[in-house]
Amino acid sequence: MDVVKRVSAEIEKVSAIEGLKLIRPKVFPDERGFFSESYNAEEWRTKLAFGEQFVQDNHSFSKFGVVRGLHAQKGMGKLVTVAVGTIYDVAVDVRQGSPTFGKWHGVLLDAREKTFFWIPDGFLHGFQCLSEGGAHVIYKCSAAYDPKTEFGITPLDEKIGIAWPLQDKTKWIISEKDANSPKFATLSQ
Repeated sequence: MDVVKRVSAEIEKVSAIEGLKLIRPKVFPDERGFFSESYNAEEWRTKLAFGEQFVQDNHSFSKFGVVRGLHAQKGMGKLVTVAVGTIYDVAVDVRQGSPTFGKWHGVLLDAREKTFFWIPDGFLHGFQCLSEGGAHVIYKCSAAYDPKTEFGITPLDEKIGIAWPLQDKTKWIISEKDANSPKFATLSQ
């Protein structure tokens, strides 16, 4: 009997910004619900050429209208997915010398699709919660949290010009820290 090797996910480049990827685990629905192997380090490394090692998992809950970010930590990549709800997830290239320095890319992440967004080291990360009941965001990190290497810019920075889907800013909930973070111009190339 031949054993058929299955691949539990597909990976794709998502923009002209090098390094950003979407990973879509396969979902197997039936009358009971569904099953999905959300992460398999060995298979992703050998079959998808995705060899990141993760050392920390984070889980956040955000209410409708919350805007988090834009944050980064030197040496840390993030694999982001949504367990409940919908977010607009954004990565901004801040890699010194990159031809896409200062460019951003956003993706809609919805719990029903179970898609992951890979944001490598050298990118700021932020998101806006779009679901009325809020969103549970899960992300694997390639480095442990270290406040000494954390930095960020305000998600309100007009120079970056992120097109947040919820445009009515009266519905936004944003922390004082994020709103008052430095502007992009402070990250000179």
